[in-house]
Amino acid sequence: MFATIKHWFDSLEQQGHLFEHPEDHGLQAALASVLYHVISADHHLDARKKHEFARLLKQELQLDDARVDDLYRSARASSGDLHADLHTVNFYLKRKPLVRLEFMRRLLQLIDVEGTYPEELDIFYAALHEVFPEVKDLRDESI
Repeated sequence: MFATIKHWFDSLEQQGHLFEHPEDHGLQAALASVLYHVISADHHLDARKKHEFARLLKQELQLDDARVDDLYRSARASSGDLHADLHTVNFYLKRKPLVRLEFMRRLLQLIDVEGTYPEELDIFYAALHEVFPEVKDLRDESI
C-alpha cells in the first residue's frame, strides 16, 4: 500500500498539472501572488527563493520565462488580498485529495527554502484552511 502511495506522489511530481485551466490569467496571477507572499514573508528575497518561485510557476502552469517575470513583477507591485488569491487558487485546484495534498507539499517546499519562519507558516495555515476547510474544525474538538 505504501509503495502505491509513493508511486502516486512520484507520478504527481513528474506530471505537475495540479490545476484545472492553467492558462487562465486569473489563476496565474493569484498563484504568483500566493507564492510571492511566501517568499517575501521574512522580508529577505534572494536568488534561491526567486528560482523556486519561477520553477513552481513553470512546472505547474507551463509558463515561459517572460510570463514568469511578468507575474513576479506584478505580484511584487500588488497589494492584493492573500485570502482572495488563496480562494482563486483553490477554485482552480483539482478536486482530488491527493492532488490537493501535493499542492500543500509543494508550498511547504517553497517555505523551507531557507528555513521556516512564523510568517511563512501563517500563510501555509491560511492555505491549508482554504484547501481543506474541514481542518479548521479539528482544532476545536477535544482529544
